[in-house]
Amino acid sequence: MTTPASPSPSSPPPQRPHPPDLYALDHTNTPQIWSALLTSRFPYKPSSFLASLHQMFEHPEHNTSWILRSDTLTPSESEQPRSITLPSFATTRTLLRRFVPRNPHRDAPALQSCHFLTHASLSGEIRELVVYLNHCDSAESTPYYLPKVRGVAWLLFPASSSDDDGDDDDGGDETQYCVSLLYSYFNANGEPNNVRLERTAHHLLSRAIKLAGGIEAGYEKRVHHDLVIPREEFQDRYLALRAKHATRLVGGWREKTDPRKHVFEDILIATFLICLWERMYQGKEKKGWMGFVDIGCGNGVLVDVLLREGWTGSGFDARARKSWDGFEARTRQRLREMVLVPYLMDDGIETGKGEHDGRFEEGTFIISNHTDELTPWTPILAAASNCPFIAIPCCSHDLSGAKKRFPPPKDLQSEQSGDLRLNMNLSKSTYASLCAYVERIARECGWVVEREVLRIPSTRNVAVIGRRRKTNFLVDVAEVVRREGGATGWRERVEELRKKESICH
Repeated sequence: MTTPASPSPSSPPPQRPHPPDLYALDHTNTPQIWSALLTSRFPYKPSSFLASLHQMFEHPEHNTSWILRSDTLTPSESEQPRSITLPSFATTRTLLRRFVPRNPHRDAPALQSCHFLTHASLSGEIRELVVYLNHCDSAESTPYYLPKVRGVAWLLFPASSSDDDGDDDDGGDETQYCVSLLYSYFNANGEPNNVRLERTAHHLLSRAIKLAGGIEAGYEKRVHHDLVIPREEFQDRYLALRAKHATRLVGGWREKTDPRKHVFEDILIATFLICLWERMYQGKEKKGWMGFVDIGCGNGVLVDVLLREGWTGSGFDARARKSWDGFEARTRQRLREMVLVPYLMDDGIETGKGEHDGRFEEGTFIISNHTDELTPWTPILAAASNCPFIAIPCCSHDLSGAKKRFPPPKDLQSEQSGDLRLNMNLSKSTYASLCAYVERIARECGWVVEREVLRIPSTRNVAVIGRRRKTNFLVDVAEVVRREGGATGWRERVEELRKKESICH
């Protein structure tokens, strides 16, 4: 049970007559009254009702932005589910969860018990009841993100013939159902009308019905997060890094852009990288760690956070940023103004002052975060120097630095058996095609390609990762460059980057 941050945009379901109140005993054998606030027709199967409520249990963050997630707990001596007893209902499953608030400094975590109960009459009629029990003992101790009641319940019950208003399309003798949203109030005599509780009830009932409809329609999740790093590990680390760095970085912001967007996005990317690196370079010695290089580091926030977290490395960009002067001396010393002119472009001109030729010490981890023209070069340069990499594509360019829209991929399956279209709505988008293009180049360069849809506030949120090479795979990276059209015009285009404001950074 969670409270939506704002009223649900969908209209409330049509109302039906409420079922009688339910009378129960709580974990202390104290009587409880459960009263229906909303009742609606439920045109789906009981199994879809149970599946939808299980989804809502697993993902409370979909109900309100105040919650980051919930963790399902194993009962222990200190943390036990709170029980509930209802005449003629049998408990089939009990779960215990702890809410993790998005801002732990503002909101406290909270425990909640979830019970799935069922009742079958002699005539075969099925009633399903799902109950969420608040572990807080008063409205005052209940966090803001939860409705201030003892509990919330969804009751599925057969609709009587008098409830049928003729709008059902199912026909036949199949049982029709209604669903009610019930509250158990802290005040035994009920609560006065409360707009917030009513709004929450509309949202929770509508969502349960909508999810059930999607389940019966065969809905499949289109975008899959957390393929490389588990969600809980990532989110817990992010909360720690945000508390440690966000206030300092936002307060010292010197750019014209919105610090809330850029600071939090770079902290999120730093979180993912640190979690990834801790798996790649284990132990206090970080065995195998050769440092990182952020090519096209922009405002430098990502470099600063990584350095402060104990990871050695540096960053460079075609133009210095005002924000660089606001960092501590250690970070400023690791940020350089230079453009990358890959030696593989083979134009016969030696690398000049303020230019990097794209050669890196073997094993250096290359970060390519929204680097535009450098994005397709990233897996090529990484292969040439035998360096692992991460590329987060943004704007679409070819190896010459010219803007180009790549055709949608013909092979829609990646090495992770993921759909290269990213999701069904992006099947022919420029961004989906760019990501597939970068992945294809990476595979041609011998990388075992992984993809992660990052949890960042950007629609350009796909990370293409290469941390392992294919065994006994030989590749001529210069030939890959030639096959992809070469790099004629690169120098002229990157010189323009010194003169203009970066669009995507």
